[in-house]
Amino acid sequence: MNNKFSMKKFAALLGSILIGLMLATSAWAANPEPVIIEVEFVAPVTITENNALQYGLLDANMVSPQLVTITPAGVVTDASSNVLGGSQAAANLTVDATASQAINILVDNISSGAGYTMGAFRCDYNGASESSCDGTGLDIASSLGSAVVRVGATLTGIVAGASVGTFNGSFDVTVSYQ
Repeated sequence: MNNKFSMKKFAALLGSILIGLMLATSAWAANPEPVIIEVEFVAPVTITENNALQYGLLDANMVSPQLVTITPAGVVTDASSNVLGGSQAAANLTVDATASQAINILVDNISSGAGYTMGAFRCDYNGASESSCDGTGLDIASSLGSAVVRVGATLTGIVAGASVGTFNGSFDVTVSYQ
């Protein structure tokens, strides 16, 4: 009988030790740190083209390195007198984004037409100083909600000149939140 009583005591002691160890382990692990979840909802960015980048009527004999540049403000530089008429204008787009958010304006997917190449894209945001907007894009620290983006670029003639005709190119303007 004494053996049974000792076994009960031993089992109780062992149980007490195990419970004590479990409580001690959970006490060491009882260090919760609350983590905040930050979420800010913004409106989707929308872009509306108001007018295309327009070079007008250019001399078909325009060759490299002759070029015509239109700034975002619409200033035309044509040292070789290749602009023969028509309308010249920077592209003009309206960008709607949630106000006070950082955004990036990027020109990419540039496709030149036959007879010329496009490059050196520059943008301004709501009439501010122009800056390069191809490559990594133009960073705007705080969007205005709705603003005008103007895009200018340099058109360079190719070595052989161009055929007479209309050869439109294109480019993408992407605006994204930062």
